[in-house]
Amino acid sequence: MNRLGLKISCFVVSVVIWVQVASTSTVEQTTQLPLRLTGVGAGLTAAGSEIPSRVKVRVQGSKLRLMTHNYFNRYIGEVRVNLADRVPGPTFSYELGVGDVYTDLVVIGIQPPVRLRVKLDQEVRRRLPIRLVTSGTLPAGFGFLIPPAVTPDSVMVTGPERFLPPSGEIVTEPVALDRRESSDEQIVALMPPHEELKMASREVRVRFQVAPLVERTLANLPVIPLVDAGQPEVGVSPPVVDVMVRGVADSVEVLRGDRILVTVPVGSLGLGVHVVPGQASLPSWLTLIGMDPPEFQVVVGRADPVWADSLRGGTEQPDE
Repeated sequence: MNRLGLKISCFVVSVVIWVQVASTSTVEQTTQLPLRLTGVGAGLTAAGSEIPSRVKVRVQGSKLRLMTHNYFNRYIGEVRVNLADRVPGPTFSYELGVGDVYTDLVVIGIQPPVRLRVKLDQEVRRRLPIRLVTSGTLPAGFGFLIPPAVTPDSVMVTGPERFLPPSGEIVTEPVALDRRESSDEQIVALMPPHEELKMASREVRVRFQVAPLVERTLANLPVIPLVDAGQPEVGVSPPVVDVMVRGVADSVEVLRGDRILVTVPVGSLGLGVHVVPGQASLPSWLTLIGMDPPEFQVVVGRADPVWADSLRGGTEQPDE
């Protein structure tokens, strides 16, 4: 037991002697000091510049202080670059010197030499819309009840103005649609446009409302001629049309005929009888399968009795 106590005493004494010698010994060595920019104007940022976080500096000082800094990250100084006289503009170079090192140790120099490339830019804070990116299509026989909804629909972005996306929007990671046959919600990550831009949120919730597709024919919808102001009298035959559409079941079953507009353009037609294809305007969630008939007889100007009979379904043709 006495021997153990003697050993411990010897160890403690040796540590004390070593600390005393280290604290009074002066050495020269290279250490790393943090680099900090100062004097950056309000509303400006140097983010995205070629600036190292730490710089190698050759110093002379207490061996103990240097050891505690190297192994325990104890503060002994830093390198500062004052940008108070700089304004936004092109990238500029700045070579670090001994005068940029702030420490109470003796500074020998910066080894190796360091040249910074700095660009000051306006720091902006903008709310950008979010666009959902998808890949593939829904399986055959399925469709969206309503377009997928993204929540939130925008995100606050902060950072250098030059790194804002040219499109003015933030996009999501691609979401596959080819196996989606039912409604659900999914958390989707946002794609950062640049590493120097900070987003208030990095993900969104996407609601998919998927339902089976059905087909339906809406009969006897009116056909409307698109007539320019001051144009002669216009007649259309037949005046009604059957429209075949495809869409998700819940919506198609309650679809009213007034949601579909069938027109024939007449504006550039001269006097006489013309055959013109019909045009159907549908809600975005519907797909047009076809129309019966697909074309219509259009009479521009007052029709003579023979042409009038033809429009009513007769077979007579006027003499040439």
